[in-house]
Amino acid sequence: MIDSTQSYASAQDALTKQYQAITQNLANAGTVGYKRIQCEVQAGGAGAKSSGSVAGKLSLDLTQGHLVQTGRALDLALNGPGFFVLETPKGNLYTRHGVFQVNAQGQLVDSSGRTVAGESGPLILSNGASESLNVTADGRIFAGKQELGKLRVVEFEKAPDMEPAGQCTYQARDKATPAAAVKTTVQQGFQEASNVNVVDELVGLITVSRLYEANAKSLRSQDDRYKNLLQVAMG
Repeated sequence: MIDSTQSYASAQDALTKQYQAITQNLANAGTVGYKRIQCEVQAGGAGAKSSGSVAGKLSLDLTQGHLVQTGRALDLALNGPGFFVLETPKGNLYTRHGVFQVNAQGQLVDSSGRTVAGESGPLILSNGASESLNVTADGRIFAGKQELGKLRVVEFEKAPDMEPAGQCTYQARDKATPAAAVKTTVQQGFQEASNVNVVDELVGLITVSRLYEANAKSLRSQDDRYKNLLQVAMG
């Protein structure tokens, strides 16, 4: 009976993780370049007899979001599985949130001021006239006929190689090393929308909430039976 109770409790923990993933997805449905978090669902365990159980393993859904044209020169979207590289004091981060700007030092940075990596180091756009910049599909940046540098765009072998790092960025997991992008192109003047489907997430939220309530009821019933047995045993 104790094992059964533990199975119900384990199922509740897994359902809580899925609930948190869904609420985070909904909160970022309008975030440029956001990739939804998904939780694997599988039957099994004692809890499944009454309400099903959900595995607690989370992963990223790297499905391409649709591209929205903005016309802004430093709005850069990626078409394909690649990521922009951000250089930070704690190491490289990876993002598809290509809403960039030029800082006071003339460097290309993201909306949080982190340096956008070029293939030969930081990208210097010293004149600050971003409207005159042209970015090619392979990531080269031109001011007129002058090439200022090339964006570093990388690809990971598979989604499990990455994990969320906050502010629509991701970090490599377990020392995974990305490779130079070969399947990705850059599109200037576009933003990639989040790949969250709000309707699907709301349906998932309702389902998880019902499973949680049903499992909690079963857990309470199991606990009551356990207490009754203890009372009988103790006379």
